[in-house]
Amino acid sequence: MKRFIVNSKVPQIQLNRLTCLMGTTDIFERTGIKDVYLKTCYCCAPELNAGVQKALIEFEAPSKEALEAALEKINFPFDSINEVTKLEPSSK
Repeated sequence: MKRFIVNSKVPQIQLNRLTCLMGTTDIFERTGIKDVYLKTCYCCAPELNAGVQKALIEFEAPSKEALEAALEKINFPFDSINEVTKLEPSSK
């Protein structure tokens, strides 16, 4: 499994950030999505404009394409998906 950061703009009229994030796992289960997992949320910037809030959400999925398909299937609003690469200093 790979990790991805999703840049999302959550319309407050539609759902607040917390409700949107907490319900995502349940929605994945109800729609039969078994290979994509919400790991954590880094939120949240102040409202951008007209009731739109920003969140950075970490997902685990087999591929970017699988994550994108899952998010589109549940109509989850996102602007970008980037794979996470962990960098560690060498012990030299």
